[in-house]
Amino acid sequence: MTILDEIREYFASTQNGARDINALKDNYPAIVIKNSSGYGVAVEFDDKREFSENFANCKLFTQNLSIDSVEKKYLILSCMFESLRHEFASVCAQFVDPGSDGMDRQFLLQNPLEWWSKWRDLLGNAIYNKQVYSVIAEMMALLELFQNNPSVEWAAIQGSSHDIEGNNESYEVKSTIERYAATVTIAGQHQLLSPKKLFLYFCRMEKSKEGFSVNDMKDKLITSGYDKDKLEGQLVSLGFEHGASARDEKYKILERRKYVVDDKFPKITQNSFKEDKIPKSIIQITYTIDLDGLEYTEW
Repeated sequence: MTILDEIREYFASTQNGARDINALKDNYPAIVIKNSSGYGVAVEFDDKREFSENFANCKLFTQNLSIDSVEKKYLILSCMFESLRHEFASVCAQFVDPGSDGMDRQFLLQNPLEWWSKWRDLLGNAIYNKQVYSVIAEMMALLELFQNNPSVEWAAIQGSSHDIEGNNESYEVKSTIERYAATVTIAGQHQLLSPKKLFLYFCRMEKSKEGFSVNDMKDKLITSGYDKDKLEGQLVSLGFEHGASARDEKYKILERRKYVVDDKFPKITQNSFKEDKIPKSIIQITYTIDLDGLEYTEW
């Protein structure tokens, strides 16, 4: 039985637990695992590095597993959807196959992210719903505000209309990697509407080795007194789990602007319509604002 055939059979027959892949040589072991969280394959990973990468319904991550009362660290490739197990088995077979003289296994263990990147690009999936630089910008604004007022909340992760909320003020954070344009997209008629005083923070950025990463901003926030566990949970909720390579991407700050969103600021709200009411058939309004020419301060 080939490695692929064995993996497919185990995916179909295993209920919960782990099974050795017998088609592999003893010096290149791997296991098939299946539980309530999904199914996949795993190889021993004697390394201090931690990984947690996602795309579509697949995941590459490190985790300690106890098998036959022996706990070891594994590099795991898994999938959530049972209906994809036949196709996913082909990727798993390539993942565990040691190749000629174990060269493929050696490459995998030394370069998990490179292996992952090649398969991700081949399958054409986008990893993140939220851009890395936009998260960094929000964290920068959060740090700026938190240092002056520890009661502010990073509200975007809770589905709030605004990114950051204070007791008396709301803050919307917009960012761009465009070199010259200063346009922002407003997604919804409520985004620039608040019963509290509202500010718009704008940040122009570019990818750079000398910039700041999500992990850099995490450390700065924690050093300033922000709750570590709370922040980690917020990043996970945005899809940036501990060990995700996106958390190490760096962006340099080119420009930071702060706008007061008052009656002079261009926006579309219910007050923009006749009798101050949005027509019933209009569900959401999305529009773009050119910030150039509007009064602002630096932050």
